[in-house]
Amino acid sequence: MTQVITEQLANLTQDLFWMSEADYPWEVVSYDCSNITPEQLLEQSNLPSDTPVETVTIARFFAPVLREQSWHNEEERATRTRYQELFNFLNEQLNDLIVYRLGEVEIDVYVLGTVEDKTVGIKTTLVET
Repeated sequence: MTQVITEQLANLTQDLFWMSEADYPWEVVSYDCSNITPEQLLEQSNLPSDTPVETVTIARFFAPVLREQSWHNEEERATRTRYQELFNFLNEQLNDLIVYRLGEVEIDVYVLGTVEDKTVGIKTTLVET
């Protein structure tokens, strides 16, 4: 089951970028434990233990890319649709969804949930100055 979900996440995020002050791709992540802790994420990311960690809901994190805007062109509408499909898939396939934001300015973002006895999700970087 986990492999099927990670493969589907890879397909859903292929050539999909998170837009911030720099655009970064998504990558699929999987950990052999359920409910990974922020401390474990910092260690996995090779970040110092005193790195700021913020948690937000998946709905709050994805809200800007899911909001339809009257000024969107065809490409922007297609990207919004892809994000809606990703958002729906995450909500339907993963339990205990949470978004971790690690760091300041250049922020590692993990959108994680559990399936079976593993933590699965996607990771990207965003830049906020």
